[in-house]
Amino acid sequence: MNVGRSVLRSLEFSHELDLLHKHITHSQLPVRKSDSFDNQCILLEQYLGEDTFQSTYKKMKRVNILSGLFALPVLLIVAAAFVYGRWIDRDYDVFGFFVEHPVLYIVPAVLIVVTLVLAAFHSLLRRKLYGRTYPELKYKLQMNVI
Repeated sequence: MNVGRSVLRSLEFSHELDLLHKHITHSQLPVRKSDSFDNQCILLEQYLGEDTFQSTYKKMKRVNILSGLFALPVLLIVAAAFVYGRWIDRDYDVFGFFVEHPVLYIVPAVLIVVTLVLAAFHSLLRRKLYGRTYPELKYKLQMNVI
């Protein structure tokens, strides 16, 4: 993701959070204001007696953590091979070692595939959360009236 897209997304979330705060104040809702967009949506959803946003958000966070856990061993193997071949023993053929031991490249390959699948699932959950669940929350709060 590029920096411009990240900044734009942050500004959009900031704007939406501001709209939520204005709606809470204008409608005099008994909901605590939060500085986090996601937490504010969860608080508003709890006020409505629902948990769709919260459950999708929790799934998204779990998938994100899992993808990091699956990617970590790959990073460690690559880093260890790089450090060993670059600074410890420059004459040692690290690539040849990997070729001779298929587990050292098959396991990371499988972990990378699992990480990519989890990343795709995370993307789907993110689109669902902010593209469908959040607009439904705004509709239920009757924010389109303001």
